[in-house]
Amino acid sequence: MKTGPSQEPAMRADQSLDAALITVVLALFTASAFGLTELAGGELRWEPKEWKGVHDSAKGLILPLLMLRLGLALHGRVKEMGLRNRLFIAMALCWVGDIALTFSGDSAFLVGLVSFLLGHLFYILAFRHLFTTGWPAGSALSRGLAGVVTLVVASAVSVVLWKPAGDLGPAVALYALVIAAVACCSWAAAKGPGVWALRIGASVFVVSDVILAFGRFGESPIAHGHFWVMGTYIAAQWALAVGFTEVALNREANRQ
Repeated sequence: MKTGPSQEPAMRADQSLDAALITVVLALFTASAFGLTELAGGELRWEPKEWKGVHDSAKGLILPLLMLRLGLALHGRVKEMGLRNRLFIAMALCWVGDIALTFSGDSAFLVGLVSFLLGHLFYILAFRHLFTTGWPAGSALSRGLAGVVTLVVASAVSVVLWKPAGDLGPAVALYALVIAAVACCSWAAAKGPGVWALRIGASVFVVSDVILAFGRFGESPIAHGHFWVMGTYIAAQWALAVGFTEVALNREANRQ
């Protein structure tokens, strides 16, 4: 009987990389706890400045670790290369956004927004790739509800933030639609291994970005806003990486 690549080394690698990720996340939140003061408009003040270096270095390692985790888990699975490549591009673009948002100012924010926008488009392409290669979709009712919720969430965020965002209003509205569409894709899938991780990841990503947007464009800072943004963001990216990995491995097993 033909068998696929052994999952045991990949599982051990997952555990090691998850441990490394936990260490990085702890460093990020330790730096934030001791050195960060949050101001209105999403501005962050670091005292002393060294804590910002620790925070930004840790932040810059999160997605590379998740990409390595994904790559090792799918290594040798040729039929999932299309999915893997789309996810690599999505995560790389989000990483560019992470780096851009370590800088202050509207220009850095716009670069970050565009990078994440493109990253989410590639997440949508990853879902599309799955659906067009045999991944089962949910019922017509579940897909319809997902579509309605997508439009409601995107419209609500756009209406509330359009005026406060000023010239960035159209970009924020487009971004809201795209990230809501990612969540829609996850909820349009039929139940199966990895699907709930994808649903949680995509939905929490929406929550993270809504908190970020209201923190930046709101009149007063959200209490512990940076903690909530980064906590939900890291959880979302991790859940998406785990979910897509489980989906790919299950598809591979079903081909045996």
